[in-house]
Order: sequence, then structure tokens, then C-alpha cells
Amino acid sequence: MDRDRKEISRRSFIGRGMAGIVGAGIGIAGAGTALGESPAEEGKEAAKPQILDYRPLGSTGWKVSDISFGNGRMQDPAQLEYAIERGINYVDTARQYFKMEVVVGKIFPAKRDKVFVTTKLMPELFTPETTVEQITTAIEESLERLNTDYIDCCLIHSIGDPNLGGLERIQNPAIQEAFGKAKKAGKIRAWGASSHGPKMVEDFDWLLDNTDLDMIMPGMNLLTKGLTPVLAKAKKKGVAVVAMKSLSAARKIDYSEYMKEGRTTRQALTKWMLAQPNIDTVCISMGTIEDIDELVAVSGRPKMSMKEKKVLEGYCALLGSDYCRPGCDGCLGSCPNDVPVHDILRYRLYFNNYGMEKYAMNMYSKLPESRRAGQCTSCAGPCTSSCPYSIDVRSKLMRAHEELAV
Repeated sequence: MDRDRKEISRRSFIGRGMAGIVGAGIGIAGAGTALGESPAEEGKEAAKPQILDYRPLGSTGWKVSDISFGNGRMQDPAQLEYAIERGINYVDTARQYFKMEVVVGKIFPAKRDKVFVTTKLMPELFTPETTVEQITTAIEESLERLNTDYIDCCLIHSIGDPNLGGLERIQNPAIQEAFGKAKKAGKIRAWGASSHGPKMVEDFDWLLDNTDLDMIMPGMNLLTKGLTPVLAKAKKKGVAVVAMKSLSAARKIDYSEYMKEGRTTRQALTKWMLAQPNIDTVCISMGTIEDIDELVAVSGRPKMSMKEKKVLEGYCALLGSDYCRPGCDGCLGSCPNDVPVHDILRYRLYFNNYGMEKYAMNMYSKLPESRRAGQCTSCAGPCTSSCPYSIDVRSKLMRAHEELAV
């Protein structure tokens, strides 16, 4: 497969849109089409999709929609209100997502009892030296921005990222003390951690074994490896599991032999996630009303037939050597120039897949020149030779530099 077919160009991606990508034909209705609708009904206006399944969220006492709302791309609080009308009752946000906490807060207090709200504190806040007072202040700031008296769950953002530090970041006893005090004061009801970094398995394992956290939020999809024991351990301890980055594998590649009219890649991948054990909800960024309808349409339908599984296996075979998985550390430390491979490829994902071009370019611009991917042109590419999935990492980094450099 040549590079032009494998790589996602910004122009072609934005032109078609993820919701319009025709995907694996595995018995999932497209956006706006009811599952099980007969051909005779095709001309009729389909009913708006609704959440059909609510699952216990660990030991929090809540039952949440199997599809939940990530607001990293939300432009208008009316989109969240629409999601609530469709039955979604879990919303995820973060301090890092521009002013998204403020956008969520615009529907409160009117809708406060309708949703379980999770926010994530800034990754840089958590170091071995962070104090209880600093974490408490950050929680207070999020409360103000969210326009609420309490946060249902507050997360440490981006554990497992070597660029932010090692295990010592989360071993700081001030973290448990601060979250414990906030829970006792009623400012938060639960706490936990999120990650899609290369060391997330190690960090989640440590937290599950050594703290009283209530939730983990791993980046995962059908190509992620190594998380199964972590999810099982969380389930056994009553720790909630919220999956994120589950559609980052919904890429534009040539998989025509698996195509069928009226199906979308994102629905196929979401259905696969719903079928996995030990996941309480799948949190997906939804930037439009069409996104919400498309994804809510697969709620409550996790069972997959053998044919459906075969179709996804074929899709994975085509994508397997093109996609950098969350939680993989195969090339970590291989670069002689300390280029942050995982970060740069994530910025490129934001640029090409999420419609966040300015954000991706801004994040890339913050890297010092000595750590950018421009220097990869003169490198032998040990990152590529160390990749366990045979991904041409060097070429991807060079393309990232072309797209992200200002």
C-alpha cells in the first residue's frame, strides 16, 4: 500500500468527515437509520436514536450510559443538552481542553442532576513535589469554571507519560491526601487517573495496587495490547473503567473489500468496544449533533457475530502496520535525539483526525527545535526498527513535521 493511500491527508479527511466514512459492514445502522429497519422503511423519517443500556460505574453508585460524551470538541453547550436528551448521562471534560469546563458549566445548575461529570486536572500539576494546597486550589478552580458545587470525579491527567516523569509523579502522598480531603468536604465524589501514554499499564497497575482511587480512564481500542489484566483488576476492586481514544483507529484507508453501504467505521469500532468485558462506558468526543446520533445508534448492542468479528479482523489487518497504539512503549528511548515520538504522533492525530489543526500545531511549536521531527530526515530510524508492529515510524514523524511545523 503506497504512502498516499495509507496516510490521512487533512484535506480529504475534512472533506468527507469521519461520520461519512463508509466502513465495515457488520450489521450496524448508519447515522439516522434505526437498527433492524427494513428496506420498505427506508423512506420514512427515522426516530432519533436513544441510549438503550446503562451500566454500573464501578462502585460510585451511578449507572451511566454505555456511550458517554467527551466534550473536547464541543462548540456549543446545546450539543451537550442534545446528548442528554438522547439519554447520555456521563460527560467528560478537562482543564486542558481550552475553555471546555466553562462551556459545560453553562448548562448548570439546571441540568446538574442529569449528568455524572468528570474533569481532569492539568498534567503538569502532578510532580513529586506537588502539595495538598496546590491540588486543592486546582479543584476549586475547576468547580468555579464548571459552575457547580461538586465534581463527580476528578482525574489526574496523562499519567504514564515519560515526558512528564515516572512513577514518582503519582507516588506523591499529597495526591491521596488532597483528594481524600476534597471528598470529605463534598467538593468531589470520586477521583482517579487517565492515560494514553506508553507507560499507562505500569502506572495504572501501581495506582490500583497502592491507592484508593475510584476510576481509571485508559486510551484503548481494538488494536491496544496489554490492558486486559489492568481492566480485570479494576473490575475486581470495584474501580470504574471509562475507555477513551476508542475511535483513534477509525482511519481513512483502502478497505473496500469490507465496505457495505450505510455503515460507518466509527460505529463498527464502537460496537467492538461495547462488547469488551470490564468496561463501564466508552467516552467519545462528539463535536456535532450528527456525531451524537451516529454513535448513540449503537448503544445497547454489544453482541457480535462471528461474521462481524471476521470483518473487523480484516480491517485490523489492513490498519495494523499503520497505526501507533496507545500504551505501546516499543520505540521508547530508541531515538538518539530524544524526539518525543508518542507526543508528535498524537499531535498529528489531532491534526488529521480530530479537526484540531491549530491546537496540534501549537503543541508542536512548544517543542524545542532540537526535539522536533525535522531532524529525522538524516536519521537511520531506530524508532522504526524497534517498533513491534513494523510501523514506519520515521516516515510518519517526517510527515508530521511537514504538517505541523509553522
